[in-house]
Amino acid sequence: MKRYLFDYWSRYCPLDDSHREWSHTYATAMSVERGTRLFEPGDKGDYVYFVCAGLLAAAWWDVDGNRRIDRLLPPTHSVLTKNNLYTHCQVYYEVIALRKSTVIRIPADALRTYKESSREADTLVDVMEQKKLKQYRAKNRLMLIKNGEERYIAFTQDEYYKRTFLPVTSQQEHADYLNITRMTINRAIHRVLRQR
Repeated sequence: MKRYLFDYWSRYCPLDDSHREWSHTYATAMSVERGTRLFEPGDKGDYVYFVCAGLLAAAWWDVDGNRRIDRLLPPTHSVLTKNNLYTHCQVYYEVIALRKSTVIRIPADALRTYKESSREADTLVDVMEQKKLKQYRAKNRLMLIKNGEERYIAFTQDEYYKRTFLPVTSQQEHADYLNITRMTINRAIHRVLRQR
């Protein structure tokens, strides 16, 4: 599975044996079952989790006990357990496996150190960050839609979500991601069907 990360990384810049050696030294492949929490705020050690197969989520629970998904993490997406490589502040959400998944875990400090001395590592970090920001921008556009039904319809019609997320996620995960209920989703589906 380490090869998966190396192959992905090599799409963005030329790599050599030194990069392979670094990934062999610091990257740990893990297989996790559905429901596994890879990170909870307060855990010791901060990591980057890179998804090779399956589906992870960055999630939290609101005061009413409802799960809220901050980000969906299908293959080639990653999540850092602190706000950025240069801070000690951990993120507020948990990292959980929504499906049986294969992930690569890299210590955040090792990646930060390597980023400072390697242009290729800097490229990898930048690609991971841009992918995260792309999802946040797409989600922010949706969350500006106040009506839950309209928000869900926009979600299902958005090319970014249709291509990357809809094929691998459930309606409950959509609801948790969009901060709506399953009932709202059902009404939105009926509304679209009536308009056909």
